[in-house]
Amino acid sequence: MKNTPFILSEGPLDLPGAWQDHSINILKFPEQGATLAISRAWDVKPEEDENYLRQQLAKVKQRMKKVSADEPKDSTLGGHPARELALQFQSGQGTVYEKLAVARIDAHLLVFTLSRMAPFDDEAEAFWAAIKAGMKTEA
Repeated sequence: MKNTPFILSEGPLDLPGAWQDHSINILKFPEQGATLAISRAWDVKPEEDENYLRQQLAKVKQRMKKVSADEPKDSTLGGHPARELALQFQSGQGTVYEKLAVARIDAHLLVFTLSRMAPFDDEAEAFWAAIKAGMKTEA
């Protein structure tokens, strides 16, 4: 049985056997007033990628108030083709502004969501672009 590493902030964790990453990573950026959530969807067929994005938006519309969203557009995530949308909604703390990018990486979807309590200005847009460009996938 071969060990394969899973990389944690604290260091690599060598795991025996095969595994799938179903983790959700939440990273806070205090200086930018932003939170990045990274998740994965393994049960989505390639032909259903766009539908997945629309389903996620529908879930937000069910749970939150005053949801508005742009139409999904083409983008990239770590050099991979992606679909991206911007949305905003009311939460208990005020208006939340989000950018969502979804890319197919091998057999699953990788989902990046950047959330802020302020609109995306030029600096926040540049920060979002840097996050998407900074993704490096295994070859």
